[in-house]
Amino acid sequence: MKFWHFDRNIQIRLALHFVTTMAVMSVTPYLIVFFSKQLGTFVTGLMFMGVMAANIVGSFAGGYAADKIGRKKVIVCSEAGMTLGFACVALVNSPWLQLPYVTFCLFLLIHLCIGAVGPAYQALIIDASHPDNRRSIFTVSYWLNNLAIAIGGLAGAFLFQTHHFFLFLGVATSTGLSLGITILFIEETYRPMKCTPALPSWEEKKQRLGFLRDILGSYKIVLKHRWFVWFALANLLIISVEEQLTNVIGIRLVREIPVPQPFVSFLDWSVDGMNLLGLLKTENTLLVVCLTVLVSSLLKACKERTMLLSGLFLFFFGYAVISFSSSPVVLLLAMFFATLGEVMHIPVKQALLANMVPDHARSTYMAVYSLLSILGASSAGVFILLSGWVPPVVITGAFVGMGMICLLLFSTITKRSTKEMQSPAAGVRTDENATA
Repeated sequence: MKFWHFDRNIQIRLALHFVTTMAVMSVTPYLIVFFSKQLGTFVTGLMFMGVMAANIVGSFAGGYAADKIGRKKVIVCSEAGMTLGFACVALVNSPWLQLPYVTFCLFLLIHLCIGAVGPAYQALIIDASHPDNRRSIFTVSYWLNNLAIAIGGLAGAFLFQTHHFFLFLGVATSTGLSLGITILFIEETYRPMKCTPALPSWEEKKQRLGFLRDILGSYKIVLKHRWFVWFALANLLIISVEEQLTNVIGIRLVREIPVPQPFVSFLDWSVDGMNLLGLLKTENTLLVVCLTVLVSSLLKACKERTMLLSGLFLFFFGYAVISFSSSPVVLLLAMFFATLGEVMHIPVKQALLANMVPDHARSTYMAVYSLLSILGASSAGVFILLSGWVPPVVITGAFVGMGMICLLLFSTITKRSTKEMQSPAAGVRTDENATA
C-alpha cells in the first residue's frame, strides 16, 4: 500500500509527525546535558523525574479526553500548548536571558501536552484506517519516525551547544505549523456519543465504586500472572539501560571530552562529547532502519530462543562498553553491536509478548506493560542522581548486573510453552466465570 493511497487525514498526520519529530529530536536528546551544566546532576535528576511524571499524567488525561470530546480537540489544545511552551523556552534561553528554573516549568507544560497528544494521534490513525492497510501505515510511520530522529539528532549534535536558541525557535515554528494545518485540514474522526441523563448522587457514587472495583480487579489478575510480570520487568531493564545513552552516558561524554579530539589519528576530523552523543544516536537509528529486514532474513532459520538471548547479550555488552569508553572508534563499534542485538531481540520479544497476553484482557495487560516501560525510562533520573556520587565503573557494573538478570528472566520464560505461560491468567478467568 503506497503513501498516496492512505486516507487524507493519515497522509497529513504522517507528514506533520515527520516534521515535528525532526525538530523536537534536535533538542530533546541534549536537554539533560544542557540542564546538568547549569544546575548540576542532582537537580537535573529531580527535574527529569518531574518531566516524566508530567508526561504520564498527560497521557492518562489525553487518552480519556480523546474518547470524551474527540481526537482533533485534544490535538489542537495540546499542540497549542507545545507551541506556546517552546516559544517561551526560546525566550528564556536566548542570548539576552537565561532562566533554567523557568525553563523546567515550561518543560513540565510541554511534556504534559506531549503525553496528552500521543493517544489522540494514535486513535486518529486507527480511526482513519482499516485492517487491510494498517500494517502498511505503521511501517511507513516507523520508517519516517526513525529518519526524522536521525536527521534531527544529527542536527542537534552539531548545533545545540552554540545555537540552542534558534533550535528552540525552530521547534516552536514546526509545532505552530502543525497546529495551523491540523485546524484547517485535519477532519475529526470520532464523534463521541451524547452524555446520558444525570443520575441521583447516590446512584452515581454506587456506579463509580463498582467501576473502580472492576478496574482494580482487572489489574490484580494481571499482576498474578507470574510469567507476564517477569517479562514486563525484564523489558523494564532493557529500556532502563537504553535510556541512559542520552542521560548518564551523555553527561559523562560531555564531561570527559569537553574539547574536540581527533576521531582517528589519520583523519583531520575532531569531535567532542556532544558530537559523539549525536553520532551514536544517529548510528543507532540508521542501523535499526537498515538492518531490520536484512537481519530478519539472514537469521530466519535461527531458533527464536537463541536469537532472543544472543540479541540481548549483544545489546547489554554494547551498552556496557559505551558506559565507560571514551574512544570514538570503540564507542561507534560498541553501538553497532548494541544495535545489532536490538534488531535481533525486538521482533522475537514482541512475538513472545503477543503469544503470552490473553485476547480477553489485552488492553489491561498492555496498560501494565506500558506503565512498566515508562518506569524503565524514568529510571534514568535515578542513574543521573547516582552518577554524581559514584564513579563510572559502578554504572557499568549496574548495566552488567541488569543484563544478567534480564537474560536469566528471559531464559526462564522461553523454556515454557505458550499454553503454560498463559495458564495463570486463563485459570483465573475460568474460575471467575464459573463463580459468576
